[in-house]
Amino acid sequence: QIQRKTRVMATVGVLAAAAVVGHGSMTIPRPRNAIDGTLAPWNGTIPAWPLPFDNPNWCATPDADSSDPRKITGAAGQACFWFNNGCDIGCDKCDGLTGQKIPCCNQKFDFVPQGNLTAPTPWGGEGLVVNQAFVKGFNRSAMRPATLSHPEIKATVCDPRLRTLNTQAECGSDEDFWYNAPWRYPGKAPVSDSCGTAGGVLPGSPPGTAGADYVTTIHAKLGDLGSKVLPPMPTGVQWLAGTDVEVAWTQKAWHGGGYQYRLCPAESTLDEECFQKTPLQFVGNSSLRWGGVGGEQLFFNTTERGWDVSTGTVPEGSTWRKCPIPRGPWSWRMNGPSFEPVCEESDECKYGPKPICLGPDKPCACKCSGDGVGDLPQLEIVDKVHIPATLAPGRWVVGWRWDCEESTQVWASCADVQIVSK
Repeated sequence: QIQRKTRVMATVGVLAAAAVVGHGSMTIPRPRNAIDGTLAPWNGTIPAWPLPFDNPNWCATPDADSSDPRKITGAAGQACFWFNNGCDIGCDKCDGLTGQKIPCCNQKFDFVPQGNLTAPTPWGGEGLVVNQAFVKGFNRSAMRPATLSHPEIKATVCDPRLRTLNTQAECGSDEDFWYNAPWRYPGKAPVSDSCGTAGGVLPGSPPGTAGADYVTTIHAKLGDLGSKVLPPMPTGVQWLAGTDVEVAWTQKAWHGGGYQYRLCPAESTLDEECFQKTPLQFVGNSSLRWGGVGGEQLFFNTTERGWDVSTGTVPEGSTWRKCPIPRGPWSWRMNGPSFEPVCEESDECKYGPKPICLGPDKPCACKCSGDGVGDLPQLEIVDKVHIPATLAPGRWVVGWRWDCEESTQVWASCADVQIVSK
């Protein structure tokens, strides 16, 4: 109880300073979006903890072969800055602007002591109630993008086991703040580009807030469409049709939600129409891995946890998987109840103030939960997917799509692979 009381006092100031800026990218196979990884500063020394978010943009990812003792690399360049902004389940197109129109960091939840419970549990909802001042001033309809065209479309993800924040809210109620976010109807929200746009904004637009920016390089500039400007990037990856293969992604910053992998022939237009024809089925357990291939790995059963969904998805019947990383224990005021992490977190993570990573000799306090803003770069989310036996041999592009729940944003990466037959 002493630790928990300390935690409540220590996090009082977090809301004023925090900014939730979710970013992520595919890591296996290496995506086209990592095109800037051969340029400075990303091809040089990785900054000390805490890693900078931007100025310049950093997307550090795990690498077992890295000379950095933290086993991270900058070879992904700005891969995690390719995304789609302002994409609501009732829209036909994204607006490129309003990814976090629902304020990320306002106090939305209060804690009411219950019996011996004198402070919130790290991720649960015991004692948490919606802040009535926030509810009174909140108008969910006013939070939707100007491109809204089908306000009648309803969320399909209502099961609390599938949701990643505010999990106790009755589905569709006034307290279900993120009801229209992409993850609440997986695959339904539109994208500006299936390989992401540089900085998440539309072509010709200025930088936005919450990480909607891109450092201009010889390869790309803010607003560029990934499917148009990112050239094929040979990865040397060959996938045998009819077998199960490993894929992975990393989260630079937290937005909840879930993800899917899919394929499109390389010579085709890389858009949703093409990718939705070949969604890939997840196989077996998911896992978390630290430090790249060969590093520490923790497997967990998503089916038992109720984290896979194939009803109310696009394409119809395709399987999507919930992101297994919960919010940081310190952000209950902003996001409400979340879910228990799959790894065992330290008391420093659970009950201390928001931890700062100090270096190889003092790693991040949290291993598999948190904001991800510089505190989880060693962590990958690893899955096996099945490559259909009926696929024609040749060049294909694997697409990774992350539909967020805490924002109206969709992250995307595209990578080149060769499909071979038996």
